[in-house]
Amino acid sequence: MNENNSYSEYAVFVRQTAGMRAKQIAVIGVTAVSLVLALMVYWAFVVLTVAGAVGCYLGYLSSHMEYETIFLDGTLEIAAIYQKSRRKKKFQCEMKNVLGYHLGRKEDAVRLGQITRDYSSHMEGQTCCVMKVGTEKGTHVICFEPGKELEEILDKRYRTLKV
Repeated sequence: MNENNSYSEYAVFVRQTAGMRAKQIAVIGVTAVSLVLALMVYWAFVVLTVAGAVGCYLGYLSSHMEYETIFLDGTLEIAAIYQKSRRKKKFQCEMKNVLGYHLGRKEDAVRLGQITRDYSSHMEGQTCCVMKVGTEKGTHVICFEPGKELEEILDKRYRTLKV
């Protein structure tokens, strides 16, 4: 690895939590009820049915999602990949804006504050990087799984930011 040029790429599959699954079931239930009401009671429930259909589609997209972390020369980018075909950038920052980070369990990073954006796989026992970042929209505490290459880069080049 060249000391001036650092690159790391890592992707994790997001395991659905009980809360995510409950939201999907609730949206499907509301859509089914509104469809029945639209057909039997009042046609204005069609709007609720269409909104529910959109919610069902978004739930379908999030049912198979990966987070991809790319680190390139001091820039960290996290993107979500839906159904292995659509990519959407979720977060980007420069390492000069990082106020501190912690490698380990996300529950152990209490000194950085409450996590505002969680880009982890939600699996127990995974090493997470919790990072406090100052952006133009305010300070965020993000959580992601870095991969071994990025762990080494953070340890070598950004050791002073470790909390």
